[in-house]
Amino acid sequence: MTFDEFKTLVGLTFRNPEAAATALLGAGWPVSARWMGLMLAVTVSALLAWLSSQLFPLPQGTAEGSPILTLTSQPMVLAGMQLVAVLLAAGLLAGVGRMFGGHGTFEDALLLTVWIEVVLLLVQAVQIAATLILPGVAGILGILAIALFFWLTVQFAKALHGFTSGPKVFLGVIGTAFAVGFVLSLLAAGFGLIPEVPQ
Repeated sequence: MTFDEFKTLVGLTFRNPEAAATALLGAGWPVSARWMGLMLAVTVSALLAWLSSQLFPLPQGTAEGSPILTLTSQPMVLAGMQLVAVLLAAGLLAGVGRMFGGHGTFEDALLLTVWIEVVLLLVQAVQIAATLILPGVAGILGILAIALFFWLTVQFAKALHGFTSGPKVFLGVIGTAFAVGFVLSLLAAGFGLIPEVPQ
């Protein structure tokens, strides 16, 4: 992919994400390139998170014992966690969609999930730059990034599985997110990762 093609695809992703997903799926990317893209995306994301933690450290007293600070100070650990998260997202995008009559594959879901990660990386880079110039804008960009993630996931799921109803796909995404969050919270509690609430 050339830089001009990259810019065109990014622009199409914001204008018409379903068409962008169709273009990605039709490009015939080899599976090895999809995995390489995943590794590159999570590595860059972890490095950006580390850079952000260095540029904008937490105030004294609030940083001590912070799990977020611990993760951002270890980029490779964070990259590994993001790798697992992206693979889980791709598996859910493919598996849940097929449960409801879709025809997408894990390999195609991986490609689309990696591209979502790339787009969010661009937003993350803009957010870091905005924090340096206009700190108040950074929080708004963070909220927009969350909305962008759900919007792209819905549109990409439609393209991947051939679905036509955006609202139904959105409800499916939200329901899946709640279910996964519930299961992960149970696992975290079982392993003692969630502190007990003092009486």
